[in-house]
Amino acid sequence: MTPALWRLLLICAVAAAGETIAYQLQAYGVVMWVGLVFGAAAYVLTQDLDRPRRGGGRRGEIRYWRGRRIDDDDGPGRMN
Repeated sequence: MTPALWRLLLICAVAAAGETIAYQLQAYGVVMWVGLVFGAAAYVLTQDLDRPRRGGGRRGEIRYWRGRRIDDDDGPGRMN
């Protein structure tokens, strides 16, 4: 499965857990809202998990273009 599907599964599980907690606390009027808040919190907290870190480039991989190695030291002034 792709990371996006795992993330969706996690968000749904957290929302369901929030609704279960509200139901167990007998807060029947706000069950949906607690699930919504928990799901939104999971969405926000997992937003940057699949993106490369700033400054890390491609996680240490060496990049090539037309058989030549491209160094990160080459600034925007280089011509491809």
